[in-house]
Amino acid sequence: MDVSGADTAEPERSGGAPADQLARLLERADNGAAAARRLDAVRFALMHYCGLQSCRHTKGPPRRMNRRTFRHSFLLPDGSVRVLWELEHDTGPDALTHRSVFTEQEGLTLAEWEVDTAFGGSTGPQEMPYDARTGAPRLDRATEDVDALLAPGPENALRRAYTEGDSAEHARRLLRRAANTGAGAPGSDVGIRLRAAIAHDISIVTRGTALVAGRHVSWSLYEHAFLLLDGSEVSLWEIDHTRTPSGDPVCEVYASQDAAMDTAIRRIEAG
Repeated sequence: MDVSGADTAEPERSGGAPADQLARLLERADNGAAAARRLDAVRFALMHYCGLQSCRHTKGPPRRMNRRTFRHSFLLPDGSVRVLWELEHDTGPDALTHRSVFTEQEGLTLAEWEVDTAFGGSTGPQEMPYDARTGAPRLDRATEDVDALLAPGPENALRRAYTEGDSAEHARRLLRRAANTGAGAPGSDVGIRLRAAIAHDISIVTRGTALVAGRHVSWSLYEHAFLLLDGSEVSLWEIDHTRTPSGDPVCEVYASQDAAMDTAIRRIEAG
């Protein structure tokens, strides 16, 4: 079973000074000592937020196993946000809980892939033909191949459950209503790829409120995950917030979760 979008963290990962949160994170991580050498600046963070980014769970066989990924965001004195990821799992041969901290998304992605093989393998994305004239994906794949991508089975064990249809149109509407452009916003190449979306799933990742200039401001982060015709997956990150002169809600869309969270914590909450 896959779950994404929990918006709370356990007591050991919330509360207390940011420096204390960092110290506890490094203390419980198997690689904490090595990671600490690259995190001196984070010890002076002004704010800390932790949320559950994703998790996997199975009752077996061969046994009950869990994997959870936590996202730690630290607001630094210069206004930037430093993100660390904590990977927790009990999928090893010893069945004990192990934790690791990651400073780069690439390292986390590789570690999650290795851990998640315990839940079942994946054949990975297949090569997809593109139209030489328009650059858009060719949508002439047979219907039975599309059905195979959506069907449950060992080859799709690492894939979330996609329950929504009309996904190419949903992607087009999402990108059209986004109020932001420029840095962090999806490029035209993303829009072209999403023309090949055959299913999608929407989940709430986290939300927050802050008092800014005497006014309560709220925001919510949603992940729009799309399954493409070639078997690959693409996510867009939507921030809905009320940090506007009128207080009316506005939608912004980002190509990465880092960019979306940077907007939420640095620009919306920190003012």
